[in-house]
Amino acid sequence: MKNLKLGISALALTVASTVFAQTTNNPWLIGVGAHAENHVAARSSFGNTFSAKNLTKNLFNMNSYSITPPLSKLTVARNVGKGLVIDWQTSVGNVENKRFNMGKEFFLMTGIGFQAKAAGLLWNEESWFDPYLRVGANYLRHDYTGQTFPKNGLDANGNVLDANVPNGKDGNEAGKANFFTVSTGAGANFWVTKNFGLGIQGDYVSTPGDKSTVANFWQASASILFRFGNRDRDKDGILDKDDLCPDTPGLPEFQGCPDTDGDGVPDKDDQCPDVAGPVENNGCPWPDTDGDGVIDKDDACPTVAGPAENKGCPWPDTDGDGILDKDDACPTVPGLPEYNGCPKPKEVIATNATGALKGILFNFNKATIRPESNSKLDEAATIIKESTDGTFLVTGHTDAKGAAAYNLKLSRERAASVVAALESRGVSGTQLKSTGVGSRDAKVPAKATDAERMVDRKVVVEAINGAAWDALKKSDLDVVVKKTVVKKGKAPAKKKAPAKKKK
Repeated sequence: MKNLKLGISALALTVASTVFAQTTNNPWLIGVGAHAENHVAARSSFGNTFSAKNLTKNLFNMNSYSITPPLSKLTVARNVGKGLVIDWQTSVGNVENKRFNMGKEFFLMTGIGFQAKAAGLLWNEESWFDPYLRVGANYLRHDYTGQTFPKNGLDANGNVLDANVPNGKDGNEAGKANFFTVSTGAGANFWVTKNFGLGIQGDYVSTPGDKSTVANFWQASASILFRFGNRDRDKDGILDKDDLCPDTPGLPEFQGCPDTDGDGVPDKDDQCPDVAGPVENNGCPWPDTDGDGVIDKDDACPTVAGPAENKGCPWPDTDGDGILDKDDACPTVPGLPEYNGCPKPKEVIATNATGALKGILFNFNKATIRPESNSKLDEAATIIKESTDGTFLVTGHTDAKGAAAYNLKLSRERAASVVAALESRGVSGTQLKSTGVGSRDAKVPAKATDAERMVDRKVVVEAINGAAWDALKKSDLDVVVKKTVVKKGKAPAKKKAPAKKKK
């Protein structure tokens, strides 16, 4: 009963360590199985023990073993580094020593061990094949007090292998019950799943404190293994010990934390976790206050909509002509679309004004404009006023019929008359000058009909500027003031009027 209580206490101590394992966030293993001891193959000398003959004849002979039932061995192990494991193993049962023909006695061995695992040191520690080397230090309880020594060591068939095996320095001591042992061996775990597997282990157990091999033996064991301790509360495949967000499913690249909006910023660092945004803005989208598609950080005018090519600012229209400066060839002067934002060219204004004055009528042989031509003057004035700074020369022309000097004078007078009429309609006096060229440019012969010669009777408007404009007088009319001398007693003679000429 005393021995049974001792065995139960050792198993309880081993199981108690699993309670600690279940409440920590570390990788643990627990194994439950059976063990068998072979005392026959433990010979009196090292050479005999590890000889090929002994190993093949006695170590691998099932008749040499004392086998215990299942649940007689318990292992608890914990990873302390990659490929390094510390364990606590306890074996208990009633074991016979066939070497000395000793019947079954209570057996208890419990102690700490260290494993060096190939899975982790040489290859992936998650491999299904998990071999290791092990060394351990143990307390052994196996009662030899009923035995006297020296005693012959027998094989499984009762044949003497080692004669007169001593127990202690005198060789005639009674057997002991308690031992300090060292176990060295190897094992392998075979993982069926991530957390469940099968394990086998073989050890040679020696008693280095005794000058005897009486209590030495080989032990073989097999266990069912359960690996646990690495909790994953949120079931995201990332162990809690490596999971920065252990209660919320997440992604490996964010150490187990989620990224709800998928913007590459984990929710724990994302100031806008439900709206995608760049990392440099802490996971929030850049605002676009004016809604122009250019985010505020790149928008030179964040409160006023504008195109991206102008850094989010509206294109200016400096002259207010409705044509943006970027498209306006004359951005500081109001203009027209058909002239790329520039004012209508002065040459075009002159041409249009000339067209408006086409067919203007004067009184016969006079410079007086007939009333029916007022509409032409109105139109011409409106056209010229489109240019606020243009300067225009109004030139009078006559046909080829008549004296050249008379035609020249009449053309000058009529040109001056047109200028006066235009200025009376609001055209600036600084914009107009007049001249006459008479019949100089006439194309139709003097003998042609009046209707044919009408094409040469005209007023032409021409755009002039610069030095050419400055060189012109306001009008080329000759203003001659003649003094009349009256002789005493005589009245001045009246000049005879020249004959009227049709124009």
